[in-house]
Amino acid sequence: MVNEHNGAFVGLKVIELGRFIAAPYCAQLLADSGADVIKIEPLEGDQTRRNGTIIPGEGIQYLNKNRGKRSVAVNLTNTEVNSAVRALCEKADVIIANFRPGVAETLGLDYATLKKQNTRLIYAENTGYGLEGPLAGNPAMDAAIQAFSGLAHLGPEGPSLRPDPIIDYMAAMLLSWGIASALYHREKTDIGQRIDVALLQAALVLQNNNAHHIDVIADWRKEYVSFLAEAYKDSDPWSGMIERRTELLPHVVTGAYYGFLRTSNGVIVISAAVDSLQRKIATLLDIDDPRVTDPKWAPPDDIKAYQTDIRDQVQSVLLTNTTEHWLKIFNEAGVPCQRYQTLEELIDTTQVKENEFMIRLEHELLGGMDVVAPPVKFSETPLAAQGPSPVLGKHTEEVLLEAGMTHELFQKLVDSGDALSFS
Repeated sequence: MVNEHNGAFVGLKVIELGRFIAAPYCAQLLADSGADVIKIEPLEGDQTRRNGTIIPGEGIQYLNKNRGKRSVAVNLTNTEVNSAVRALCEKADVIIANFRPGVAETLGLDYATLKKQNTRLIYAENTGYGLEGPLAGNPAMDAAIQAFSGLAHLGPEGPSLRPDPIIDYMAAMLLSWGIASALYHREKTDIGQRIDVALLQAALVLQNNNAHHIDVIADWRKEYVSFLAEAYKDSDPWSGMIERRTELLPHVVTGAYYGFLRTSNGVIVISAAVDSLQRKIATLLDIDDPRVTDPKWAPPDDIKAYQTDIRDQVQSVLLTNTTEHWLKIFNEAGVPCQRYQTLEELIDTTQVKENEFMIRLEHELLGGMDVVAPPVKFSETPLAAQGPSPVLGKHTEEVLLEAGMTHELFQKLVDSGDALSFS
């Protein structure tokens, strides 16, 4: 562990009863800010220790969400262990949990039970579908919520999952913001509270640009939903669903200046979502587009055809020169654009290195590794990784003794073989 840390959460005691992504990544953010995060794992460890296994007990998906924590590996159904963990939780500032529905109550680790001993406790919970409604108790993961929320990509061959679990990470960010807000409230009132972030709500946040129902322009959505009720009866409805949505969705010409376009030697992306930027592109490329130059312009009846024509003109001009040429032209004009590159290329770029967006850690079993750095820059309370992810059970003994367990009881539990694990 790093001995000195100037983060805003130095002195904060956090107990993580989390698994998978959202809760562990949220806890990692707090650890980067100096909090003492104790991760309570089952004897076999968080399931992600076996996702992308490098060596037994050390998987890629564990390494990137659990740095800077202390690992306690225990059987929470053991009476003595449960008593010690409850003692830890009753003295904690923050608990981050994502138990399966009903498990926390069975173990006596739910908010209603713990707040009786600690009214200042902030209990941050990550659920799938929220606390109410017919799906409240259902198990959920990113993929299930992608499907249910419409965030999964719909192509001509059917829906497909987005490659990264972005819902989980958005939920982690919302959860960490919620904890920070609750801590600020506690400073003023000395009262804790429960926080819930549902994966389904996180999926809606990610779709905030389009997740709305505005009465005066909502007729198309109602018509489309009615269409879908019949379309799903077809054994292969996907292309029809896409076509119908395209027909009904109100069109804007933004798409003519937005997205991936080919150059003579590659692909660039242009991100011009406002009139001022679109006007710059039209001028630079000598495109006749009265929509961005004529204040009195009125949309034609076939706005889709108009947009397609403008985009075709933009594409034709871009094909006349190289990626490097257009990047220089657009960047000098203040138009957001960039070449396409893979994540594997990005990690080695000067931009990432000079901003320290990746950091180097030394793992006691795996050696050196470059990982994503703490994601926010603070001038006075800088974030810093407190160390790599812990080996399973590395801190079981020290934490349980801190909780008040005697050496004799600890040894008795070690000898039992099914109560705890330590290294």
